[in-house]
Amino acid sequence: MDGLLKNKKWLRFLVLACIMVPLAIFILQTDFRLVWREMEKIGFRFIYLLASTFVAYLLGTFAWWVCLADERKRIGLFQLFSVRQIGETVGLYNPTSIVGGDLLKNELLKAYHISRKIASTSIVISRITVVLSQLLLFIVGASWLLFFAASSMPTFLPPLLICLIIFLSLLKLLFFYTLHRKPSPDQKTSNKPTNLWTTFSSRLRILLQQAQAFYQQQPTAFWSSYFLSMLHWLVGSLEFYLILQFLGYDVRMMHGLLLDMGVIIVKSLGAFVPGQLGVEELGNKFVLAAVGIHATAVWLAVSVLRRSRQLFWILIGILCYACVKKPQALPLIEHGSTIR
Repeated sequence: MDGLLKNKKWLRFLVLACIMVPLAIFILQTDFRLVWREMEKIGFRFIYLLASTFVAYLLGTFAWWVCLADERKRIGLFQLFSVRQIGETVGLYNPTSIVGGDLLKNELLKAYHISRKIASTSIVISRITVVLSQLLLFIVGASWLLFFAASSMPTFLPPLLICLIIFLSLLKLLFFYTLHRKPSPDQKTSNKPTNLWTTFSSRLRILLQQAQAFYQQQPTAFWSSYFLSMLHWLVGSLEFYLILQFLGYDVRMMHGLLLDMGVIIVKSLGAFVPGQLGVEELGNKFVLAAVGIHATAVWLAVSVLRRSRQLFWILIGILCYACVKKPQALPLIEHGSTIR
């Protein structure tokens, strides 16, 4: 028994290390002299960047809050904001990406006595609406870029964007078709998943059934979450727009939206990189080149200012974790099980 308890303590330590090590790497690899230099250039206007991201995160919290149905009375909006900030911070800088972050959100909601099924469903639906609204905005932004700025792009980019637009549009249509279909009945069987693929397919089927049931039974909540998620992305894209305006570039709001969507897609592809080191910087360089901005100084300034904003919200995430109610268990990142 003692050996088992010791193992659980080691597992707790391992989970904590998986969360804290990537965060520490991100912070330690930040050149604070560059950060301070760029902060001096824009001065108090940095507050505008923080304000835009705060409003975006608040809208993202609202998008999740409406999915909690009657259970939302058990948790205040700013308590849910704190839980979301903790989960998103872990998801952004953890090798398991959003999986680990969403598992942690689900675990933290236990302290507020929210139904486990509703908590799980709300996290799934809010994540779906976030992704679907992001895809729509990327399609809109990429289409705008093709019509109005194709001449300034590298020659390989327009065909790539056309293929992406077609693929993402078909993907959205397929997903909405699936949501409209009647959920398949649960297949109760005594056979447990025997390998990684059967485990994955089983859990994916459960998530899909949750999404179908919610979409068909609570369409108002689904579309409210979708609309709020879209506002979340639109307000969040102001960061890119404001930075380029501060640096003297005459850009449009659509540029900010497209840049933000592009970087998020690049970051998603490199989600497994500890601390996201270099991934966002690469994304910044790629999307800036796509809109015709090639100056290295601008790329560095954008990367440093965005990293400064991330450092601020990492600190807020840590403070939130110190303040929120906590359950007596932590989730295991690998399998979603619980250490008690």
